[in-house]
Amino acid sequence: MSLGGPALTRQDSIDGPVTEEITLFLTSDNSLYHISYFVKPSSAQNTFVNVIPDKAIPVGPDPILDDPVVVTADGEAPKEEVEKTFLQKYWIYIIPLVFILLTSGGGMGQQQQEGEGGQAGGN
Repeated sequence: MSLGGPALTRQDSIDGPVTEEITLFLTSDNSLYHISYFVKPSSAQNTFVNVIPDKAIPVGPDPILDDPVVVTADGEAPKEEVEKTFLQKYWIYIIPLVFILLTSGGGMGQQQQEGEGGQAGGN
């Protein structure tokens, strides 16, 4: 956090009076958790000590978040897929079932014809 003016390092020297600002940040149980120390040139020698308790830091309102926008690698919105019909979903199971039913249904008729032919030839 900058309070204005350039920050000075140990090698920099300040000619003349300076203003020191010390800020102490306290938790809710008054334990120190952060110290900020700032020195800047000024017209008079001053020292300010600010104590900021945790409850003095206002809590902002919770943000209202919308659903995230999903985009493809090209930056475009993804295209919605159209729901498939029953036949489009299950054709791979229906075709073999129909094929099995069509190819296995004629055996009963041949047995009846052989049975009738055997009786006619035996008389």
